[in-house]
Amino acid sequence: MQTRGIEVSQLYTLVRDTTNLTGVQAKILDHMQVALQCASDISKSQVYLCARGKNEDISVILTAVKPSYTHGSTFFSAGDTFLVDDLAIVDNVFQTGRKVVGRKELDQGREIAVTAYPIVDNAGRPFAVVCFASVSLSQQQVLTDTANLALQVPFAGKDYYSIRPQDGVIILDAAGRIMYANDMADDLYLVLDKEAIEQRDIIGHTIVHFPLVDEVMKTGRPAFSDEVSENMTLSAWGLPIISGGWVTRTVIVLTDVTAIREKERQILVKDSVIKEIHHRVKNSLNTIAGMLRMQARRSKDEDTKEALKRAVSRILGISKIHDILANQSGDQVDMDVLLDKICKLSVDSLALCPVDVVREKGRRPLIVNSEKAVPLAIATNELIHNAIDHGFHKMPRGTLVVGTEIDHGRLHVSIKNNGHPLPEDFSTRTFDLGLQIVRNLAEIELKGEFGLKNEDSMVVADIYCPLALMEA
Repeated sequence: MQTRGIEVSQLYTLVRDTTNLTGVQAKILDHMQVALQCASDISKSQVYLCARGKNEDISVILTAVKPSYTHGSTFFSAGDTFLVDDLAIVDNVFQTGRKVVGRKELDQGREIAVTAYPIVDNAGRPFAVVCFASVSLSQQQVLTDTANLALQVPFAGKDYYSIRPQDGVIILDAAGRIMYANDMADDLYLVLDKEAIEQRDIIGHTIVHFPLVDEVMKTGRPAFSDEVSENMTLSAWGLPIISGGWVTRTVIVLTDVTAIREKERQILVKDSVIKEIHHRVKNSLNTIAGMLRMQARRSKDEDTKEALKRAVSRILGISKIHDILANQSGDQVDMDVLLDKICKLSVDSLALCPVDVVREKGRRPLIVNSEKAVPLAIATNELIHNAIDHGFHKMPRGTLVVGTEIDHGRLHVSIKNNGHPLPEDFSTRTFDLGLQIVRNLAEIELKGEFGLKNEDSMVVADIYCPLALMEA
């Protein structure tokens, strides 16, 4: 979870420009900042860090965070200043060094509930205040107390979870007894603990048979797990609240992920089926290629042999594409990754001279539908084979440039080679079989365009197809 509070540089700037806090005290506030969003979510309150200004009669708001599931702005903003009398609750905390509960009247005449806690330095002196403010005048102190404790020993940002309104929240004491549970938690927890059904009011109930709780209490580290009960799957996140070196409370967040996990399972099954299909197609094509090789060896006609060899080459090219797709996951294919492999396989297996392969890629990934990736890959493979067979025929060395880009809503694949140029009387109407296959794939299967021309010192083949079709 990313910290939604004020950036570190801004915090330090405010501390430097508006307060007399020391560098050590500023670091303490900075350290707390990573847990502010979680504290706001747990407490259902906006959270503010406040300190005395350079003028002791002024209080400064250093950070303002609201619950992640709420909209609108915070009551106050970072950098706002107030006279001491206007934030009497904050002044009271500085005076007493203890928690203070009260109310604050806004400009609009509305009142908000405020619970404020001292932030102390290594010498035990209060140097700042954390305030939990809510429009609900009946703040639940167990939530604000827990959230304040969570700020004292923060973890890394990645260890936190953004609580949502549909989540069940449970707070346990050091003995594993439930101190707090929201309405959603009541229903979700009863799915996991059938023994709690009889008492229905789960407050005071000791959680048992919940491995996540044991793990969090034992390790003192946040943890995630899935809990399965009958036909329901719950995602659980546990946050230890550490005080005095011990886990004094534990926050458990439960989320019903039954539908999500079922969808993930279906995707895995579908992915496995697709991989198996690609694998079987590859094997079938290899079998056909083997039969054609056998026929070519037995043929006495040289033209027939050459035609069969070209057919074998095309079939093996298609087989390679299905082999590559069999090792990818999902319905979407990264076209650049696919073309990288096709280029390498084609050059390694066909080139009779050294070929320098250059890949030109656009800035954005080319993620296309796997069904459309196949004809595009076959067409590109055929053009690469054509460049190697004809363009570099009897040449000492060649350069092959394969580029991809997005051009005005179209996917553009270009294959360039510096081999033998096209003859002057070349016409798209006289395409041989290989180029005819490419044209049919581009125009019929991909609803696009295909062109072949001499350009400067290169032979350039272009395939254009609608991007919307490729991504659908």
